[in-house]
Amino acid sequence: MKRKATLAGGVMSIMLAFNASGQANTKFNMVNDPYYGFPNYTSLFPGLKSSILGAVKDDENISNIDSRGSGPTGLRTEFFLNNWFGVGVDAIYSGSSVSYDRLDSIVDGVSYTNSYERKMSRVRIQARFNFHFPVKSKRLDMYAGIGIGSNAKYRTTFVNGVKTEDKDGFWNGFPTIPISMRTCWGFRYYFSKFVGMNFEVGIGGPLISTGVSSRFGFKLPKVPGLDELNTDGTGDNLRKKAEDAKKKAEDAEKKKEEIEKKTGNTQTEEDPAKKLEEERIRLEKERLQLEQEKLELEKKKLEEERKKLEEEKRKTEEEKP
Repeated sequence: MKRKATLAGGVMSIMLAFNASGQANTKFNMVNDPYYGFPNYTSLFPGLKSSILGAVKDDENISNIDSRGSGPTGLRTEFFLNNWFGVGVDAIYSGSSVSYDRLDSIVDGVSYTNSYERKMSRVRIQARFNFHFPVKSKRLDMYAGIGIGSNAKYRTTFVNGVKTEDKDGFWNGFPTIPISMRTCWGFRYYFSKFVGMNFEVGIGGPLISTGVSSRFGFKLPKVPGLDELNTDGTGDNLRKKAEDAKKKAEDAEKKKEEIEKKTGNTQTEEDPAKKLEEERIRLEKERLQLEQEKLELEKKKLEEERKKLEEEKRKTEEEKP
């Protein structure tokens, strides 16, 4: 009981740590994830090639066994119904093959050896349901998902390079279950509003997969560092900096006017204290003038940066499909 309470407390602490102040995706966004997965079990575990593709049981007449494979590769598409839940499709493809030589017969002392190649490709198309965790970063999208769908296997046999029928019943011992399922955890990290990378681990498909993410939608989230021209008051942006610089310049001008007014109301007595005060005021005015010029230069620089970012934003909108 104590262990369960500790586990529940840990889960609650994690959920509190992930504040929902910044979601990476919003309602009606669509994300595409082409990916490549690891491992291909036939290539990774040569000792299991006999059991995975049925590559001929322990037979003394078999030699030169070799296995190859690709993938699994696929494409995930997800449509966000709201900030925390999305539905989509996951299409997964993987292919493997085993080749070997087999001594089939001996006639009049002459051995007849044939070369065999068994190929199998697998296609799974699953409906996906992803539950997205609230995290602080607007660049990071973390989720857990489940999937269920079809499972199809395509098998071919080649003898001496010629495609043949499965006359020896080689594939009969490998029935296909028509349904596939998947459970997974993954995340996406966005480098811009439209492009990022994805990473996923799971069971019922690729154990590990990674690839590129691209997203579209009616209202894409703002990515810190790439949305400096936003005027909704969120974050620190160039326009706000320009306004702050303008305010500082106005404050400096007011202070200068106050000093000039004070100088005009002073007595005209010629004494060392008065001259010292006038010199101090003159130096203060020069300092304020230099500060104002510095603020003007900073304001001009910020305006140039703002125009540059607006131009880049305009080009991005033009290039957007």
